[in-house]
Amino acid sequence: MKNKKLILIPASAAERIYPLRPENRLLSAVGQFEPKRLNCWYPVQSYFLTTQSIDEANAVFHRLCKTVLRNGQTMRRFCAANPEAQQHDFWCPTYDFVYFGAVNDYRLRCMINHGDFNYMMMVYQKNQDNFLKGAA
Repeated sequence: MKNKKLILIPASAAERIYPLRPENRLLSAVGQFEPKRLNCWYPVQSYFLTTQSIDEANAVFHRLCKTVLRNGQTMRRFCAANPEAQQHDFWCPTYDFVYFGAVNDYRLRCMINHGDFNYMMMVYQKNQDNFLKGAA
């Protein structure tokens, strides 16, 4: 993961191939840029967490914090460059992306707003059976 580039795919396209199911969610994180940088992790199904899934989730999150989630302006520019990722049924401009990791799968939801949280990252347990069904 150290030098691996994260390729974020618009969620609408990724979910046609491989849907991320709520029952496979392991962790969620929410964060804001202002007035002070804040990130909060929430376990969803912590009994399925392994050392490898935690390590990969931390590495992915740290990589995002150096790129897409560096600050609010960087995130807004990234979202504007990917209009196909916009979700139109939210209260503020919202963009959904998916990253398929080696151990976990991830959804990054970016919210272009002020005053509330700005992003949410969800970590999903890989489900090989689901992948095979989605690819068929």
